Amino acid sequence: MTTTLLFDDQRLNRLDNVVRKLGRPERISDAIYRDPHGNPAFGYPSVFSHEETGTWRMSYQIHVGQGRGIPHAQVLAESRDGLEWKLKDTTGEIDLADRRYPHQIATLEEHTEWASCFVDERAGPEERLKAFKISFPDGIAGGGRAVLLASPDGIRWTPRERGAWLERAADPGVFAFWNEVRRSYVVLTRPEVLDRRIAAVETTDWQNYTDPELVIQPDALDAPLTEPYGMPVFPYEGYYIAFLWLFHTVPWDPNIRRFQGGHVDCQLAYSLNGWHWNRGLRDPFIPNGGPGEPDSGCGSLTVMADGSLLIYASACTHEHGVPPAGSGSIVVYRLRRDGFCFLESGGGPGLVGIRPVYWNGGEVDLNVASQGGRVRAQVTDQMGTPMEGYGFDVCQPFSGDDAAWTPHWKDGRKMAALCNCFLRLEIELDSARLYAIRGDYVKAMPRDIARHREYGDLPEPGIGW
Repeated sequence: MTTTLLFDDQRLNRLDNVVRKLGRPERISDAIYRDPHGNPAFGYPSVFSHEETGTWRMSYQIHVGQGRGIPHAQVLAESRDGLEWKLKDTTGEIDLADRRYPHQIATLEEHTEWASCFVDERAGPEERLKAFKISFPDGIAGGGRAVLLASPDGIRWTPRERGAWLERAADPGVFAFWNEVRRSYVVLTRPEVLDRRIAAVETTDWQNYTDPELVIQPDALDAPLTEPYGMPVFPYEGYYIAFLWLFHTVPWDPNIRRFQGGHVDCQLAYSLNGWHWNRGLRDPFIPNGGPGEPDSGCGSLTVMADGSLLIYASACTHEHGVPPAGSGSIVVYRLRRDGFCFLESGGGPGLVGIRPVYWNGGEVDLNVASQGGRVRAQVTDQMGTPMEGYGFDVCQPFSGDDAAWTPHWKDGRKMAALCNCFLRLEIELDSARLYAIRGDYVKAMPRDIARHREYGDLPEPGIGW
């Protein structure tokens, strides 16, 4: 099954009276979580399932002090539905000599932060979870120490030998994902301390790491004084989708510490191979809320999928810096399936046409929403001529909201009858939105059609292209 998301035009060849727009995650108003023991404004929440208990668990960081000493603690919450969270009391499961909090999962270390957790589906049960810990025993100027931790349950954590992804670790955030195209784990990090750009480090064994390679930095389309702050990535339907945090900093003032002031919001980036990245529309995908709203200020994001998407963000009502007590919370957003971006008709009907494809068989699924309007589809040959019986005029129009609408034509015709041929699909949107196209097809270039005509060769899917 091939999925086409609508970040750009590289799989389309016709757009008439159609506008591309960003999706908008909806904040769930009754899913705001506040920790009674500390401030999760810089929580870097990581959500994962725990099969033995049938619950979701969330590892996150709370800010518990100011200045020197131990300002951060790593803690754990638990939920049955991923929306209502409670502290996970770990006192009966792990013995911590310096325990201060019932949900604490690690000893309290001076100048230490946990960046994020990663679910490693390819590891054994005892190392299913990985966490990235960074300490600055000599202060930020002396560089950080990177420590990789492993856990079976999010409660018991063990340091991994030779787990340092950088020789001198940078400050959070640090995020990892499995790259199916490169058959490796990719760790995204800052190149070094306070260098707010995004670099990639690669490993296959969590012991040997490549040198960092720069993958994202500000460009001419970014607002002045914008700095990438972090970039969590997750694989999705043949793509790699990234939440790019952008820190909108204040002008330089020698009397103000560099990391105080300014706000962080989130844009989208995407990749077909998880290494070379494209930036999407430059509007915030998740903007800051209004004054006093829980999702103002600095946020961090992670994602889990259960048909729809839930996005977890640690946020603050104040600008970036040392957050006042009670200013931080972890909020949850809901996003429809494929809802990162969409094509929408302007005034009157709009038309979307895909490039020629080789249709292996089966039906096409269109993720559409058209309340008050309609959607129709037609199938053409590779030159754009409508196929007999598959035109717009004989398509049964659809009105409603369906993540997998299957077009039908007069006399019960379906696309499954058009297997093993080159074709194009066109979709008419009238006061409607198109989020994604799914089907068993391979994108075909003119040379593929020519080779098939001359030699009978079939196009092959290019993984990561």
